[in-house]
Amino acid sequence: MMIQKTLHPKNKNFVLIKDNVFTKKECDSLIYQHNQNLQSAEKEGMNYDFSDLNYFEYMQRLNLITKEYENIYNEISKTISIWKLESLRFKHFKPGKGFSEWHSEHCYTFPYRVLSLQIYLSEHNCGTEFYNKDVIKSEIGRVALFPAYFTHTHRGQVCPENKDRYLITGYISFVEKGKYE
Repeated sequence: MMIQKTLHPKNKNFVLIKDNVFTKKECDSLIYQHNQNLQSAEKEGMNYDFSDLNYFEYMQRLNLITKEYENIYNEISKTISIWKLESLRFKHFKPGKGFSEWHSEHCYTFPYRVLSLQIYLSEHNCGTEFYNKDVIKSEIGRVALFPAYFTHTHRGQVCPENKDRYLITGYISFVEKGKYE
């Protein structure tokens, strides 16, 4: 018996990239607010605290992108568990710095992460490099969603122009039933 293989017409790399989700003015404002809130000692390296993106309009846009992801990659909606965008973190990388270790976001410490979300606030000739050599370039206002699992092992590239890099990362995670219903 011969099995016929049918290729799915959709892009199956499970990466969604949306440009111009945030305007340059909005990105600059988020960077400015972040820098104003930093203590002088924190200005020396990358900073992970961030709670300023709780603006309703911003969250609405991110939720729309998550819905679009679900429409494109419908198999994610077949999970038994409920998942939501739960956390956002501001990241600032000084010139010559970056998260250059290969990693995935799903691990022993964070077993409930399903998708990674990245909001690029600054533009550079670098970005997020995947182990398979694909790269999401850092462009102002760009949002990227991709699986948090080992299949999307990645690292941040160091800016070759020696500029500060700013982004916000977030995680869509499985949540307790009833927590968001």
